[in-house]
Amino acid sequence: MATFLHHIARETADVQRLAKFYEEVLGFHRIDTPDFGREVVWLSLQSVVALHIIRRDQNANLPETPFNTQADTKKLDPQQITSGHHLSFAVSDYDAFVKKLNERGISTFEQIRQGGEIKQVFFFDVDGNGLEVGNWPPPV
Repeated sequence: MATFLHHIARETADVQRLAKFYEEVLGFHRIDTPDFGREVVWLSLQSVVALHIIRRDQNANLPETPFNTQADTKKLDPQQITSGHHLSFAVSDYDAFVKKLNERGISTFEQIRQGGEIKQVFFFDVDGNGLEVGNWPPPV
């Protein structure tokens, strides 16, 4: 039996705002969404997903759960995402992606690893959820 990640759900007070962020910043696209009797948007992204289990940094000023719709993203430090809840994506043109974040005024923290081969950028979505984007190949 094969097991794979089907989807990740995020709660938010403003569905359209959060959906727009993921569409514009990470390239998701809207797909048909069933009527659940409340506002729901389904987005899709062709990718391979890995799960990273990380020990929580007790000194980090991050929520203890991924649910964080009350966050003031201007007060959050993207460097702390490395030890907290976050979603991670790989991009084919890392430098162009970081340029897009900078043009949007999104606060970031970058790491370069393995002698410059691996580049990672950490930032928050508009609800304060931690995100990571890197230039690594998909997991095998």
